[in-house]
Amino acid sequence: MLPPELLAELEAGSTLLAPTQEIAAAIFDAIERHHRAAGHEVWATPRIRDFSSWLREQHERRCVDGTARLRCLQDFEERYLWREVLATDGRDTEFLDPAGAAQAARRARAVMRAHGIPSSALEASAGEEAQLLVRWIDAFERRCRDLGCVGTDELLGEFPVAPEPIACLESPAWRPAAQEWLRRHARAIVEPARSARTAAWTCHAASPERELAAAADWLCARSSERAEFRAWMLIPDLATRRAEVIDAFDATLAPQRLRFEPRGADARYAIAGGTPLADYPQVAAALEWLDLARGSVAFERFSALLRTAGATPAETVQAALIDIELRRIAPVQMTLRAWLALAQRCAPGVRADSRPLIERLFAALDALEEGAQAAPMSRWVARWLRAFEMYPWTTRAVWSSGEFQSVERFRELLASLAAADALYGTLAAGQAAAELARAARDRAFQPQTGIAPIWVTGAVGDPWLCYDALWIAGLSADAWPPPIEPTPLIPTDVQRHYGIENASAATRLQAARDLGRRWAHRAPSAVFSFADPVEGRPTTASRLIDAGSASLHGSAVPRPLWQFSWRQAPALEHLVDSRAPVFAAAERTRGVATLRAQSMCAFRGFAETRLRCERLRRPVAGFDPSERGRLVHAALEHVWGELRDSAALCALPPPARAMLIDAAVEAALQEALARRDPGPRWHGRERRRTVRLLSRWLDLEARRTPFSVERIEQDRQFAQHAGIEFSCRIDRVDRLSDGARLLIDYKTNTASVDWRGERPANPQLPLYAGLVGDGLVAVAYGQVSAAECRFLIESERDGVILAERRRTALEGAADMRALVLLWKDRLDRLAAEFRDGRATLDPIPGACESCYLHAFCRIADRDLEAAVV
Repeated sequence: MLPPELLAELEAGSTLLAPTQEIAAAIFDAIERHHRAAGHEVWATPRIRDFSSWLREQHERRCVDGTARLRCLQDFEERYLWREVLATDGRDTEFLDPAGAAQAARRARAVMRAHGIPSSALEASAGEEAQLLVRWIDAFERRCRDLGCVGTDELLGEFPVAPEPIACLESPAWRPAAQEWLRRHARAIVEPARSARTAAWTCHAASPERELAAAADWLCARSSERAEFRAWMLIPDLATRRAEVIDAFDATLAPQRLRFEPRGADARYAIAGGTPLADYPQVAAALEWLDLARGSVAFERFSALLRTAGATPAETVQAALIDIELRRIAPVQMTLRAWLALAQRCAPGVRADSRPLIERLFAALDALEEGAQAAPMSRWVARWLRAFEMYPWTTRAVWSSGEFQSVERFRELLASLAAADALYGTLAAGQAAAELARAARDRAFQPQTGIAPIWVTGAVGDPWLCYDALWIAGLSADAWPPPIEPTPLIPTDVQRHYGIENASAATRLQAARDLGRRWAHRAPSAVFSFADPVEGRPTTASRLIDAGSASLHGSAVPRPLWQFSWRQAPALEHLVDSRAPVFAAAERTRGVATLRAQSMCAFRGFAETRLRCERLRRPVAGFDPSERGRLVHAALEHVWGELRDSAALCALPPPARAMLIDAAVEAALQEALARRDPGPRWHGRERRRTVRLLSRWLDLEARRTPFSVERIEQDRQFAQHAGIEFSCRIDRVDRLSDGARLLIDYKTNTASVDWRGERPANPQLPLYAGLVGDGLVAVAYGQVSAAECRFLIESERDGVILAERRRTALEGAADMRALVLLWKDRLDRLAAEFRDGRATLDPIPGACESCYLHAFCRIADRDLEAAVV
């Protein structure tokens, strides 16, 4: 229901002024609904503006026709000027948050203008903060004059008369200066329509989450009763709870959003305000691109860039393949240009059609870096726009309406920045990008989706229009009326003298009572709710809530998105499928890794070998564990290639041994660097570490009973089990003094005796033992680690390695030959299970701790279901 006077003023050609953008948008929507309800097909667009936008619009008209010479500052320009004022004053270093201090000064000046507080009122104060504020305001205004600009809070003084016929709304949201000006110049002050209240409820919820759930349920039920239902909901702390509100309301009022439909489709509610423009994906990607172009870039950030840069499905696939290759050879961080060059070298090894992607990223980077590295903001904006068209805005064909709107708003921001050369002067690339990022964070944005039937706002005030229902949340005794919040920097006594509402408990109480009376006339039914801050800690209702209100049950269960999805999920048919197709002749195993995985868990053996599931590598600072392992293996191969037996080791003088170790480590290190170079600062560090490690290991080897090295790091061999070949590469086989053989496998991390049992955690030694041949009397791990250098052995006799070491139990076998046959039977059984497709989820104890397939195998779900049953 719209007041007839409002419609009459608009028909007479008046511009209707509202105190806020939110009220202006709501009235514009109400007028459109009014015309449609009347059966009109065409109507004149009503001129409805919020007062601030109208003043700026009129000022810009005066600039165009030459009657005004001063340009109106944009919001980001005012913020920049205030930061500059504090920095020039030399006081910014005294604040923990200089930007926050600048914002407080800006707000204080705006409050002074809005309430007609002269600077002389502050000059009379003896407080240091007031004197600082006066000095800063003076510096700000001088800077504005130098730039030929005017602040937005000064525009009202430019209009001694109204430049066009205007009418305004009666509202408590008007500030005194604006209210006085409108009283003198508006043709009419339109009173809001009134609605008689027929029902009111009070809702006490056990927690803020339950309060939101109760509101969503109540509004959903009411809106289902009547198609034209419209409601207004106030959540005073909406700014800090926006995501929580969306979760609660989507589950009840917009369940289609859980089905991946467009976000604005058939939504029954909308939330006022917005989120920072910098948080929208296309804008965030553009800002991230500018940030990546400067300085060193970590692999994780470049990986994210690469995997999201594809403009087509084919490019996205190729980018993922390049990313996998980079994970194998990349250092931890480089410059963006170095990353692109490395990715380009990887691209031909992947596929040729990945080159356009890298070339486009190179072109975008070239666009950013062309020209001088210090330039006016307008030059930087031109470069940025050229770069953004190459990346990241190459996927505009699939953008949603909201994404298009966010980019257009970002373009408007860029255009405003380009017009501020006089303010910014010459900037380096980093400075310009930082100003853009700050401006995008400070600018709130919300895609235009129209006024929804249920409007949720955080602006405490009068909705002005009449609705079918109101819900006012947060009305606990300690929150309503709101506590006083004096404006920083302005003396509190000055604020109270000029009637600033938030500076006095009396004015706060008066304003809260006035709003209560207004709410009573905005809807026939209303709910006033409050919540306990934490479940179990009760609070009470504000005394300003109508004591005659009935109680409304507030025990609704919160329903965030995941919970709603889970409850709405259809019943799933359970199908246990633990049998894969039989291993085909064309398939290949992963050597001992296949048997190891099959023994630890049959599903893991199937997933890792036949589905090629692999843990994604991640570059680390320095050399990763696998690289260190290869380095030790290569160095020991070089050492024993020179020495050949224990006699040569024992006869080697310490200086010669040190030279041998140094040469071996250097040769191994060069091989490692050819595969991946983590950076010069890691070369010497890893060289020293490996030299110390090998010295300790050779000290242990020198204590052994006499031996010679028969084979070391030999070529690959193939073991046959259950008709399947498994490739193997034995680290080392030693000959003892009596001709017996000892099999050694190096381990560069902490090792354990993990080869025993029907399902060994690691069947590596049993597999290798079958390839050694006659004369094998022992197998061992050689643990070459910083923690400890030692042998872990399975032996049929005493003193095989060290004279004091005794034989082992051999799992009950008579000798090593019998144990090898026992191992062969186990390996045949494991290989047969793998060949036949056994993929049961049956991990041995401890297997899941080293596994990365939990999300795939979903063992947690199985265990949970078993526990429930």
